[in-house]
Formats: sequence, C-alpha cells, structure tokens
Amino acid sequence: MTSPPPSGADRLRIAIALTALKFKPAEQSCACTPYHRVWSQESSLIKQAYVLYLRNKFPPSAPSFQDDGLWKTRALALEKEVADLKAKYEEEQIKNLAAPASAPSDAAPNNSQPVKRKAKKKAPEKPVEAPRKMNLETLLEDLHGRKELASLPTSTSLFANLSAFQQLISALSSSEVPVTAAQRSLLSSTAVRTFTSISNVLHPILRSTEITVTTHLQTLQTLATLLQHLISSSLAVLLRKPKRAANQNSVSSLMNRFLDALVTSIFNPIIESFSPLSCRFLAFLFPAKSSSTLPVDLRPDVLHILQSALSPLPSATTAFEANLRATIALTALRELENLFSPQQTKGGNSRTRESRIGVLARKDALWYLCSVLHVVFTPSSAEHSTLSSNSLTNSAVSERNIADSLSRIIGRCRKSSNATSVDEASCPNEDHDRERMFSAGDLDEINPDVVDEVGFQMILGVAEKYWRWIGDVRDLATDLQPNEMEDIPPAPIQQ
Repeated sequence: MTSPPPSGADRLRIAIALTALKFKPAEQSCACTPYHRVWSQESSLIKQAYVLYLRNKFPPSAPSFQDDGLWKTRALALEKEVADLKAKYEEEQIKNLAAPASAPSDAAPNNSQPVKRKAKKKAPEKPVEAPRKMNLETLLEDLHGRKELASLPTSTSLFANLSAFQQLISALSSSEVPVTAAQRSLLSSTAVRTFTSISNVLHPILRSTEITVTTHLQTLQTLATLLQHLISSSLAVLLRKPKRAANQNSVSSLMNRFLDALVTSIFNPIIESFSPLSCRFLAFLFPAKSSSTLPVDLRPDVLHILQSALSPLPSATTAFEANLRATIALTALRELENLFSPQQTKGGNSRTRESRIGVLARKDALWYLCSVLHVVFTPSSAEHSTLSSNSLTNSAVSERNIADSLSRIIGRCRKSSNATSVDEASCPNEDHDRERMFSAGDLDEINPDVVDEVGFQMILGVAEKYWRWIGDVRDLATDLQPNEMEDIPPAPIQQ
C-alpha cells in the first residue's frame, strides 16, 4: 500500500530541514531542546545544540508564552464550547418533541358545528377560585415574579433549563408512545443540566457571609419545591419499564448518572455546609460588640431541601435508593468525624469567645448531621425489587464502611478507645461491630472534651437507626413503619 504524496507544506518543511542540516557545524549535535548539550572530545567546553543555535540566530517575531497551563485553559474552553453546542442541539430536540404535543391545541375550530345561541344574562355570581395545581409550569410562573431570583447572575440559565425541562416532561407525559432510549438520555442530560443551574444558585447562599438577608430563606424554600418536582417528574419517566429488556442496562446507566449529579450538585454541598453555617450564625448571634441586627438562620431550610430531594426517592427501586442513601450517609459520617478530630476538639476547655462559639457550633452541627442520618436511615415504604449480585456486593462494601465510621466516631467520644486487632480487622463480623458500638453506652466513659451526654446519645441513636435500616435493606420482605423511629433530641439554638 503506497503512502499519499507529501503536500506542498510538507515539502517546504523537508527542504528547510535539509538546508539547516547542510550548514550544521560538525562539532554541534542535533538535540531538540536547550537542555541537551554535547561534550566535545577536542575541548572541555560544553557546546550548545544546533537547534538552540538556530533559535538564537532567528528569534520569533512575537514572544511565545511559557505557561504550561495554557493547554488546560484551551481544553476547558473547548469543553465548554462542546457543552454549549450539545445544550443547543438538545434544546432543538426538545422543541421538536414538544411541537406535536401542542399541535391539537393550535388546530382551527370546526365550522360545521352549529352556532350556539346567546344565553340570557343572569345575575353575576361570585367566582370561587380553585387552588392552583402545583406543577412545573406554575412554579416557573412564580419564579419569574421573584425579585430575589431575577437579580442573581445565574438566573437566566436557571430559567432556561427549567423551561426546557418542563417542555420535555410535558411532551413525554402527554405522548402515548413508549419512551425511547434516546428520549431517556435526553431527559437525563436536561435534568443534570438543571441540577447544575440550581447548584449555581444554592452554593453562593451556602457560602455567603451575609447572614442577615431574609430573601435567602425564600430562595431556599423555592429551591426545595423545585427539586422535589424535578426529581419526581424525572423518576416517573426514567423508571418506566423499557419496551425491550435489552434496554434495562441503559436505564441503569442513566439512573446512575442522574443520581451522581444529584449527589455532587445538591446533597454533598448541603451536608458540608452545616458546620460553617453554624459557625457563622453563632458568631453573628453572639458578637464581640452589641448589635441590634439579628442573623437569619438558614440551616432549617437547608435541611428541608435535603428532605424534599429525598422524598421522591421511594419511587426508585431498592438498588438505586439503597446505594444513594449509603453514599449520603458516608458523606455525613465523614463530616461527623471531622467534627471530632483532635484539631477541632483541641482547647475545648478554653474560655475565649472563639473557643466557646466553636463548641456551640460543633454541637449544632452534630444535631443537623445526626438529623440527616436519621432521614437517610429511615426505611422506605415502597415495594422492593430483587437486588442483583452486583448491587448486593456494593451494598456490603457500603455497610462495612458505614459501620467502621460509626465505630471510629463512638470510640473517639470515649475516654479510652482500644484499637481493633489485626485478626478482627481482617475477619469482619457484623455481631462484633454491633457489640463494639453499643458497648460504648456507659456514660461514665464519655470524654467531656469531645462530646457531652446529649451528643453521645444522638450518635448512639444514629447507630441503632443504622442497624435497623440495613435489616430492612437485607430483608426485602420486611418494612419498618415510620412511627418506629425514635425522636431526635431537641433542635439547636435558633433565632
């Protein structure tokens, strides 16, 4: 097979290279970088490579940038361009899907029908306003009237993505034809993009140092309602039984992508915000100098967002729901471990203002994180489906990690914590884990520098809740009722 003939540009490059080699001094090498040097046998001098000599002889007309991060900047710019093009392409697809659904409403009226006679005028009756049905279209109308959202720089993309999602859901819900694999993929991409837009509104509020803005409460309440409708509407379509059994793997892949975006965009930032939110709120509530301005406590509404996002999940199958809850639990337990790290609990007996506020903030964050774990470990009342072997393996790994985290936290809260032996660690046993956790129930062994009695009881309540939850996940025929959940201790300091 013959190679194609060289182009004119290639011929020019070859001619330049041959000409350069023709006039190369014999004592110089052909190294391609300035770091390559040659040792001459005739002299002890290190002579420059010929390429470097040519570079010095013929410098470039414009200075070249030496920043190694330029390629990353260019790659990110190209990635953003591709994402924008994909969003525009999917927007056209959504318009094409929504066009047939709106066609019957735009049809001309039938002129063959008899003309109705005018009815006699009657006394006007006071109209009774029926409550508006809360759906995505109604939410969009309410959102456009919210000044606090319209003033945000990310509101344009949020409204655009919400409108596209609403059009797609309406088109797929009104169609009697089964949802195709391409339509499921389109819905997953649109939902992920909408989650990103919501996170762009949520994250600045969670990180904001201005905690006297009351409009943040309204924004958080709106986001909670939005997320609940987005997730429930998406799951209703994504979990529809596919036309062919071969498409079940693609449904699982789309569900994993959907839930991953939900975790990274919504759940993880919320869980990681309780500790800094508690510090900022209490520092403003107990200022160094007296102030008449009162802070706004965002933490209850932030917790409500997480509860609203989790509420539609019982419609998912057990495999997806159990894995998602385990992932959220591991994130919350990691934050709990950070609360009880030696760096956080050091100087607990100090009487400075900063240390006292730190102790109070740690207690508040403990309550909110335990509340998250109580919500996560609440068994679902939905009908369970059979778990696959892969799901069982993932569930076993998650259960082991959760049990290890709880054991470390409980051990940290005690005065003396005996490390687990090598044989016990290599041969894990569920009964041993349970005994290791609840043997720490003696209140005389609590380390007061780490946690008080109320906090320690909250942690033990989470551990007990966890063992009940994994019993529900393993035994698919048994469901615990919601009223079996113990009461969570009183809420922390609120304004």
